Amino acid sequence: MIKKVLKIVKENVFLVGLFLFSVLIFFVNIRINIFHYDNFDFGKFDLGNMTQMLWNTLHGRILYLTDYFGSNVSRWSMSHVDPILLLFVPIFALYQHPLTLVVSQLILIIFSSLLIYKIAYLELKSKFAASILGASFLVYPAVGFITALTTFHGVSVVIPFFLGAFYLFETMHKSKKFTVKGIILFWVLLVLTMMGKEEVPLYIVLYGAFILLFRAIDYKKIKFNPTLVKIALSMILVGLAWFYVAFFVIIPHYAKYRTESYRKFVESLDIQASESRDVDLPNYFLSRYDVFGDSYTEVAVNMIFNPELAVKVFFGGDRIQNLIETFAPLLYIPLAFPPILVISLPDFLINYLTSAGGIGTAEIYNHRISMIIPILFLAVIYAISFYYDLLQKILQKIKINKKVFSSTIALLILSSSIYTSFLYQNPVYMWLSQSVKKRLIGSIVYAKTDIGIATRDIKVGEIFKLSELDNKDRECAGKIIKMIPKDASVSGPDYLGAHLSMRETYAIFPALYNEADYVVVDVFSKKILTILNVNTDLIRNVTEKIMKDPNYTLTTGCGNLFVFKRIGPHNKNALLPLQERFEYSEKNKMLLFLHLFIADYEIPKEIKRGEPKEAKIVYVKEAGDALTNYVMFMSFVNTKTGEMYQMANLPSFAVKQPGEWEVGKYYIENLSLALPEFLDAGTYRVFLGMGNSIRTRSMYLGEMQVL
Repeated sequence: MIKKVLKIVKENVFLVGLFLFSVLIFFVNIRINIFHYDNFDFGKFDLGNMTQMLWNTLHGRILYLTDYFGSNVSRWSMSHVDPILLLFVPIFALYQHPLTLVVSQLILIIFSSLLIYKIAYLELKSKFAASILGASFLVYPAVGFITALTTFHGVSVVIPFFLGAFYLFETMHKSKKFTVKGIILFWVLLVLTMMGKEEVPLYIVLYGAFILLFRAIDYKKIKFNPTLVKIALSMILVGLAWFYVAFFVIIPHYAKYRTESYRKFVESLDIQASESRDVDLPNYFLSRYDVFGDSYTEVAVNMIFNPELAVKVFFGGDRIQNLIETFAPLLYIPLAFPPILVISLPDFLINYLTSAGGIGTAEIYNHRISMIIPILFLAVIYAISFYYDLLQKILQKIKINKKVFSSTIALLILSSSIYTSFLYQNPVYMWLSQSVKKRLIGSIVYAKTDIGIATRDIKVGEIFKLSELDNKDRECAGKIIKMIPKDASVSGPDYLGAHLSMRETYAIFPALYNEADYVVVDVFSKKILTILNVNTDLIRNVTEKIMKDPNYTLTTGCGNLFVFKRIGPHNKNALLPLQERFEYSEKNKMLLFLHLFIADYEIPKEIKRGEPKEAKIVYVKEAGDALTNYVMFMSFVNTKTGEMYQMANLPSFAVKQPGEWEVGKYYIENLSLALPEFLDAGTYRVFLGMGNSIRTRSMYLGEMQVL
């Protein structure tokens, strides 16, 4: 038995080596993705959405998710058609966790290296060259970005299905044996591929054209193979039909639900609907091509009949650099075999012809390059074979056979891919490099501590440079997601969306700010503003509304996050938590920073965790120093452990920010200190801080007992 195994390994040593390298890359990616997930780098868009769709499917709502605007809608209303997600429902049912999808994608993409090997060996007849090309696939920079940073997308996970279909067809073509079983399996793989995304059927159309022109016709004998002609024409027709249904039937039909959702959203926020012009279009992404027109027809016609404009857009901006980063790792060899390279034309056009400013779709770190990658490697394999055959007589004279030629080119490609991986900062290989230098990604240490501040003798009014307020406090985020019930609807920041995705409703704040069971406010959140192109004051204005809403109570403030719970009408102070006065009886005038003085303050002597208690800070500005972008915050330092807990001052963020304060006026900030239950009991030193991304100052105000 052992001898048989050793014999098989010996006969397939290059394939085994590639498999082991693939396993190594797989586990490196597992560690990187776990790190990013724990670090809240994966949000609602897109891992949270993908997880929510599968969770909803398990609960009878097929591929439903909460959209940008807070409505629970079908996936199709977001202008994407990728039913391949349904294939992962059984896997997700076995282990319901967002990383289940991530691991699934890693397996499918990374072990596609073995399919690259099989196709390369089939065409080049060199196991060594085939293994090197398979390794090049794993080292290719764009693959590293997709596996390490993009979580899960339908267009990415169908890579092995397309490669499998290609390998199966080429095997049948070379052996001239097109069996019924083989053709059925070929079509199953094609259908799975087309399920990846709405434009992917065009890949099948162009692949069918490749088969028709370069496999079905014997140009020397002017003879057609009827079986291959039938297969090719069927692929073209089915691909075109699927593409038409996706783009011209499904997406426009479901657009009305997105429009309804948007109308409801803008009404709840009292903003102008006209400020976001792409929502009403039949395809949510159509405005990215607005330089060509406002409809499918106009865009298509102008791309074809205005080639000057199309070329200008295609190569404009940073597109040349994107093309270099796409082709340079493969030494531009795919360009030498257009018959296969042209199959990737749909995504090249979609990615490179966007005209909207600030929209990046062509970069190698974007998942939209996914289906281009296998085509590039197929073009490399067949370019090597084609040019060897073309130069065969010359190469044979200098005693270079096909295996040597193929292996030499493959090694050059591998070297180039390794070099460009570091040049373009491929995250997988940057991690490996750092590991070699013993800078391993370790466990995340969230908690801040300052034992010196906790134990030394200090006086009220002293100024210190404590740690600045985080703009994404991981410790607070980790604690808060555990506080929210599994069946509660939530409105919160994007980066909590993956962790809180297994529920019917998770909206990006401020969507559903007045309806959700829990509203999590991030004072630094900007994502929805970018999406809707609305005024940057929107977040603070909505925060002010929820602070005054009689149905919500503040349950926890932690770092940059504040949790409001919907409890219904209750006895809530109707006064604004930040009052402006011309006169005030100063009690403790102390300079905080930049001519901003503390005229008075009150902090509770003791506070019970989980129960809000009132505090007060009175500010006065005595000179015209610019306080724009400064955030006021509180720091609480445990006198025993030195552990530091911080929270932003919500009133001075939401009602009137320091940058708007006038000289000579007093600003009375009434704080609701809602210390979370996960905070350790004990004595804490209390500091009032102000800071921006560059400078920070904190003033000691006294001690407080946390019960």
